[in-house]
Amino acid sequence: MVAIIQGLPMEKAFLVEEWIETDKDKCQYLKYINNCFPTSTVPFSTPQKAYNIAYFLVFSQHLQWEKTKMGAFVSDYQGAGGLLTDPQITANL
Repeated sequence: MVAIIQGLPMEKAFLVEEWIETDKDKCQYLKYINNCFPTSTVPFSTPQKAYNIAYFLVFSQHLQWEKTKMGAFVSDYQGAGGLLTDPQITANL
């Protein structure tokens, strides 16, 4: 959401995003897949659940690529727990 503050000598605009609750042990914010390679970027020190999410996202990325006959590619998966944020979608459909 964009919030515009008026009534000041100079109008200001802010980008407002939802706060993502994280917990270092259970639900930390991670970058699962980056933009460069279709492999997991999850650090070795993360819980097994994060690895499972990362490998599922690698699988789904490959499946999307195959099912769209190389017409769509989603990368830059990141998020916390079950919440994914800011994917990059490239399409040639």
